[in-house]
Amino acid sequence: MRRTAISLGLVWLTAFNLRVILFAIPPTLPAIRSELGLSFAATGSITSLAVFTLGVASIPGALLATRYGARRLVALCSAGLVVFTVALTLPPGIFWVFAGSSLLTLSIAIAQPPLAVLIRRWFPTTITRASNLYGNGLLMGNVLGASLSPYITHAIGWRAMFLVWAGVATIGVLLWVRFTPRDRMAAPPVHLGTVLRDPRVWQVAALFTFQNLVYYTVATWIPFLLPGRSADYLATTFLFLNFFPIVPLLALSFVRWPYALSTPFYVVAGTLAVIGSLGLLLGLTDLIWPLVFMVGLGSGAAFVASIALPPLMATDESEASTYSAVMYTAGYLLAFVGPLSAGALVDATGSIRVAFWPPVLGAAGMALVGSLAPRMLSRSRLALSK
Repeated sequence: MRRTAISLGLVWLTAFNLRVILFAIPPTLPAIRSELGLSFAATGSITSLAVFTLGVASIPGALLATRYGARRLVALCSAGLVVFTVALTLPPGIFWVFAGSSLLTLSIAIAQPPLAVLIRRWFPTTITRASNLYGNGLLMGNVLGASLSPYITHAIGWRAMFLVWAGVATIGVLLWVRFTPRDRMAAPPVHLGTVLRDPRVWQVAALFTFQNLVYYTVATWIPFLLPGRSADYLATTFLFLNFFPIVPLLALSFVRWPYALSTPFYVVAGTLAVIGSLGLLLGLTDLIWPLVFMVGLGSGAAFVASIALPPLMATDESEASTYSAVMYTAGYLLAFVGPLSAGALVDATGSIRVAFWPPVLGAAGMALVGSLAPRMLSRSRLALSK
């Protein structure tokens, strides 16, 4: 029992570290841009490059877990996360901000497939509880990375802020190596060709792409829409984007409604994201908190539903992991154009507000694809058996 509790705690801490540093980047971008003299397009590309890397490394992560073992790969990626986070603070600044953010994101992306395998392997009778704990770690990393980082940056600077989070990640690596169960078993094989020929996976990938585009673009450009605002105000804004939407989404764990296969669910989620993004496009900064809450709730609802879809489509563990890997790859690779295109629009027009055109269009696409997906996805044998 004690060993199981320790392993559960380390799964939570590892999930937390996989997100807290990544989500510390967007609220820090104004300080980075000011110090390094970056253009708006270059600044937006930092987030785009991170999202792109999340996509590139997802399938390789599943393949590497099969070859080298899941526990060992998570340990190596966690150590890489520490090293590359520290690298963000090194000179020359422009080089390491781009290289470090890409490499730390690479570590995150490769670690995710083996973690899913370990949850199934270590907690065979409590997979749901372990998965919920893993998800909670990701969400708390999102929230604290986005909301606390402005305070830390204001107090000690953005470089020292990244060193603080690197210190937390270091503790996680040491505890993981020392206390997690030794496990040399390989992850299940990846049947990539079969999955790529399934049209359903591309519908899920499109849904995942649109919700990523909406969220990451809004998270990147909110700080620029609020010039002169205090660190407290910016941190509160990110709480409305990241934390407060978690509360209604947690309720989905306690209802029997098959929301992932519900057309109204996706329509409502997309509509909320459209309204919120449109308000930001119109520059309604007096309503910034309810607007970003709608974006966070809409994109978050689509996120939890898209994460639930691969297990519904799959017939076994190997197929589920492969569906997920393809979804992550396609979704992140295509979503990276959001922050980048937003930066190009800002550079071309000189207006920050136009950065929110991509989220408006992405939210509309999210509603459309989501409303059509359940019809095909419901043909899955597993979905039909529910």
